[in-house]
Amino acid sequence: MFKSKVTRHDNSGLRKIPENRFRIILLSAYLSIFTLSLNHISLATEQTNQQEGYHVIDELVVNNRNKFKTVIFESEAEGVSEMRKLIASSQIEESWVYLPQRGKWIEIGHNEEAEKKVDKRYITKAKLDVQLLDKLMSDDHNMVLYHFHPSHSLSLEYKIRKREEGGSPMNDGEIERERIKLLIKSAYPSRSDLLNMIGNTMEFFERNSEGNITFKVCSHYGITEYYLTDEGMTHLSADNSFKQILWVKGISSSANIEANVKGEILEMNPRETRDPLERIKMSPKQKRKPVSRYIIIDPLARIQKAIEAMNDEYIRVAFTPYE
Repeated sequence: MFKSKVTRHDNSGLRKIPENRFRIILLSAYLSIFTLSLNHISLATEQTNQQEGYHVIDELVVNNRNKFKTVIFESEAEGVSEMRKLIASSQIEESWVYLPQRGKWIEIGHNEEAEKKVDKRYITKAKLDVQLLDKLMSDDHNMVLYHFHPSHSLSLEYKIRKREEGGSPMNDGEIERERIKLLIKSAYPSRSDLLNMIGNTMEFFERNSEGNITFKVCSHYGITEYYLTDEGMTHLSADNSFKQILWVKGISSSANIEANVKGEILEMNPRETRDPLERIKMSPKQKRKPVSRYIIIDPLARIQKAIEAMNDEYIRVAFTPYE
C-alpha cells in the first residue's frame, strides 16, 4: 500500500512571505510568456466560485459540476486506490486536498474539462477553486494537494487517425510505443503544476509558518511528489521575479528531454541503437542463445531518471511506483 510522506519544513525566519496573490500573478505571467507544451499539460488556471454546499460520498469521483464539492472520509491509501481507477477510465482531471489528521478528502477542482485541441495543441484544463482552498489553508496546517493525469490521450487518437487517412496506418506495435511515451510523460508534473505548487506553497506558509504541505500527481505508473525545499522558500521570498518562471521552465524541460523515449536499447555494441519498446527480431541462431544481448529499458526506469533530473536545491521531486 502507498504510504504518505508529508514534507515538513522549518520556516523560522520566513515570516515575510510575498503578497497573497503571488500565486495568481506568477501563473498569469507564465501563461502570457510560454506556450502550452504538446500532449498532456495540466492547465491549472485558478478560479473562484460561490460555495453551495458539500456532498459526502463513499469514494473519489470526478465531479465537474460546480454546484457542490464532494467530501470523502477515508485513508490516503484508499483514496489513491480509487484514483487509479479514475486514471484508467476518466477523460477529465480532478483535484483534491487530503487532510491526513482527519482522514478526509475534499474536492477542490472547478470547471474541469476533457482534453481538447487548442491552437493545434492538446491540453487538459483542471482549474482550482481558490476561495475554498484559501479557507482550507486557514483552517488546516497539514495537507496534501492531489490531482491525477488520465491515461486517455486525444492526441494519440488524432495521430492514429491521421496515419490512417494518409494511407500508412500505425501497426499495433507503433500504437503501443506511442501510448507508453504519453503515459511516461503523464508521470511528470507539468510546468503549470510546478508553478501552482510554488504559488500555493507561499500562500500556505503565510497562514501556517510551522505547517506541512506537499503536492502529488497520480499517473498510470505511480505517484510523483513535488515540493519546495527550505532553500527554495528562502530564495522565492527574496526574489519572486520572472527568474522563477525561467527556473521552472528549465526544470520541466529536463524531464521533457527524458520523456522523448527515442531509440535507446543498451547492448554490447553501443554504437547501434534500437527502439526500446520494439519487439526485437533475431535470427534463429540468436534465439538459441540463453540470454538476449538486448536490454530493453523499463518505463519506470525512464521516469525515475527524468524525475531525478528535475531536482535541485530549491525543489524536490520524487516518483513512487504503485505496488
